[in-house]
Amino acid sequence: MKTPKATTQTIAEATGLSLATVSRALAGSPQVLPGTRARVLEAAKALHFVRDRAAVRLKTGKTHVLAFLVNRSDANQPAFKDLMLGISDALQGTDYHLIVMPEGTDTNRLKALRHVVENKLADGVVITHTMPDDARVHYLQKASLPFVSHGRTHITPAHAYVDFANERYAADAVHTLYAQGRRRLAILLPESGGTFWEYLSSGFRAACATCGLEGRVVQDMDMDQSPEKIYQWTRAHVHAFDGLVLTREAPVIALTTAVLDAGLRLRQDLDLVVKYSSHMPRYVRQPLLGCFEDIYRTGTSLGANLVHQMTAPAGAPQHILFQPPPIESLYDPDPR
Repeated sequence: MKTPKATTQTIAEATGLSLATVSRALAGSPQVLPGTRARVLEAAKALHFVRDRAAVRLKTGKTHVLAFLVNRSDANQPAFKDLMLGISDALQGTDYHLIVMPEGTDTNRLKALRHVVENKLADGVVITHTMPDDARVHYLQKASLPFVSHGRTHITPAHAYVDFANERYAADAVHTLYAQGRRRLAILLPESGGTFWEYLSSGFRAACATCGLEGRVVQDMDMDQSPEKIYQWTRAHVHAFDGLVLTREAPVIALTTAVLDAGLRLRQDLDLVVKYSSHMPRYVRQPLLGCFEDIYRTGTSLGANLVHQMTAPAGAPQHILFQPPPIESLYDPDPR
């Protein structure tokens, strides 16, 4: 005989709780004590209870879906999957599920976001690649939709964000290169316009000024260009420098190959510092200096931050800024 489908009434009978309490616990209401919610969820799992999401949406207007809006350039970044999986894993044990939506190819970054908001596809949103005065943040604040950004902005009132202290990384890289005796430094940045670019360049410039160096913020090439363009630029310009600060790991192979093809030796003639989030730079087998950014931790923090807004909507927005770990040698066949 087929087992009857479990309902909220079934869970209420199994736990001895009222139907209203069970419904609130399943909906993630902050009015339910954590112990009571855990008791309800445990019973729901044991009874193989599956919520009718269409009915829940009709009744509450909630989708129990969170949307991750992806910048298309991230598809080329080695650690992108760790960011996505981190967000998804943070939702385990909650009543929320994740959808991933790439932003469009046009310059109107509001298009995909408007589609999500106007069609009520999600109860909350994660955005990335923030700008100092980001139109998406203004839009979400007016829409009163919970959101968290990967990256800071200059917008007030302050909104929830998770970020890496890129200004500190750039400064640490300069001081490390200076300690190695390097004096002709440059920083290779992502495409300009974002706060990522702003914090990296300001940290680099400030540290160069402290060390009495000019330092060059490269403007005629960015780390989001194709490996071939990065190779050709490096091959043509690398003799002007003895220390480079890299802000992405994806172009490392093209860049180190260009250095070697230009007749220079890493560590002897030139030092490279790279911010990385996967293990790929460790297998380049060249003497690189590196700073690890834990993108999976960033993802779990973004997800947890957004869930916190769902369960404690009256709370202050959470600001999470991860400090960079010390710069280390990734591969050194001939330690000094």
